Amino acid sequence: MPHVLGPANVPRVSRMQDASADLDFAAFCLWIHSNDPDIEGILTVMGEALAQDTDREARDDLAGLIEDGLGSEHARKIWRNLMETLFTPRRGTIVGDARLAGQEEGREEGRVAGKAEQLLRLMERRGFSLTEETRQRVTTCSDMPLLDLWFDRAIDATTLDEVFAAPSSTDRVPAPAQRPEHTAVPSQGLTDPESSAN
Repeated sequence: MPHVLGPANVPRVSRMQDASADLDFAAFCLWIHSNDPDIEGILTVMGEALAQDTDREARDDLAGLIEDGLGSEHARKIWRNLMETLFTPRRGTIVGDARLAGQEEGREEGRVAGKAEQLLRLMERRGFSLTEETRQRVTTCSDMPLLDLWFDRAIDATTLDEVFAAPSSTDRVPAPAQRPEHTAVPSQGLTDPESSAN
């Protein structure tokens, strides 16, 4: 029977060495505790641990996923400020603008792939038995809002049917983060291309 996870039984990662030991799990804990009164301290620990990661591409992808998964706008604002302070290059310089342009290119693809990996890991930690078909359904889905919805459901769902049920009008579907300098791309809806083909 899958476990129900929440702030009462998911640890608060409050030490940098703990966050550094498993950045993915620390990110998951952040999402669970995003409304914690000391969220600024928790985010600061995570940001400092993430800044030590020498894999810049993986680090930037995880930083984006953390922002997408935070449950409050207050926490997201704190996280954005931390990221700018800790390792985001400033705009207005040749090197900074070039690096930021490179980060933007392909960022959405990286976030989708990273979200799929996070979802699979969450379901495994919850105790779900994942078939190859289920894994393929997750890894081939390119719809970020749908992956976000599945992830939110997987936190406390008791069956995989609950996770993958068709979206309803009562579902909270997170919108993809938009950069001010980018024009919004029209939504393609919440249809999983793999499931609609079956």
